[in-house]
Amino acid sequence: MIKLIAETAWHHEGDYDFMKNLVTSICEKSKADIVKLHITLDLDEYMSKDHDAYETLKSWMLSAEKWTELISIVRKNNKELMLLLNDTKAVDFARQFDPEFIEIHSVCLNVPRLQEAIQNQIDKKSKVVIGVGGCLTEEVDKSVNFFHDRETILMFGFQNYPTKYADVNLSKIKKMQALYPNNSYGYADHTAWNEINNQIITLIVSSNEMDYVEKHVSTVYGTERCDYSAAISIDQFNNLSEKIQIMSQLFGNGSMDLNEGEKSYSIYGPMKMAGLANQDLKKGSKLKLKDFDFCRTSQITNLSQLALLDSVGKVLVEDVKFHTAIDINHINNN
Repeated sequence: MIKLIAETAWHHEGDYDFMKNLVTSICEKSKADIVKLHITLDLDEYMSKDHDAYETLKSWMLSAEKWTELISIVRKNNKELMLLLNDTKAVDFARQFDPEFIEIHSVCLNVPRLQEAIQNQIDKKSKVVIGVGGCLTEEVDKSVNFFHDRETILMFGFQNYPTKYADVNLSKIKKMQALYPNNSYGYADHTAWNEINNQIITLIVSSNEMDYVEKHVSTVYGTERCDYSAAISIDQFNNLSEKIQIMSQLFGNGSMDLNEGEKSYSIYGPMKMAGLANQDLKKGSKLKLKDFDFCRTSQITNLSQLALLDSVGKVLVEDVKFHTAIDINHINNN
């Protein structure tokens, strides 16, 4: 079953009341399985002061106390917790909450201090989500190998405000999956909020063996603020959840045995052609290929077409009247 992730990112823009309402609304009103929080506690470790976004992000920082309260809302509502951690102080902070998932973003995929902090401080029960959007194969290799002793999830998708669906490159995703057959996969969709094909794009990519699907969620759908370009409403999120459940049912369990629906479709006689005697056949005679013809009939037989053909040359243990479906009781199988 695909799990649905509600992504909050920097949508709060430093407004704690907005963020608290967003997290509470996701937890109480949405069908999210997992709530994802981006936690930065040491901006100077994450970003140099010469970066254009430094002053903006500095004004948007939330304290550890506020993150603690937000996490308590997630836990109170029995949602799973995914923490994307941008600095080692955030890693140290996160370990007390035993998150089900820790994500290392593609922008810092192979930064040793973050990798080592996660590996050494976060319990091995936490799955490591590796963001692979915009990464070369060798970068992904290095990260996957570093976390080789943990359960890891490759998270495809990237945000270029918003992501053009032509840039999703599903063919590349499939090739990447083939390179890492033992991993789980996720898709972080960043299709434009007002793209008419938003939902179908998410579903098409998600149908390719994704175990997790991530969408940005907003309580002010279409209003310009950070990450709004890819954020959907809670109602849209819930509608997507229903579609994903339908899609998950389509996958089935992969068994090559016939399911009940297939069995009812495969009854020999009314559905599949059965072998009907084209003359009276006598007990003790050997069945010949010319003794029967295949056609659909209201009679039901327990001999498949292949089983009947394999019975040619065997002795009949009962008389078979003309136009009777030949079944296993007519054949000597010793």
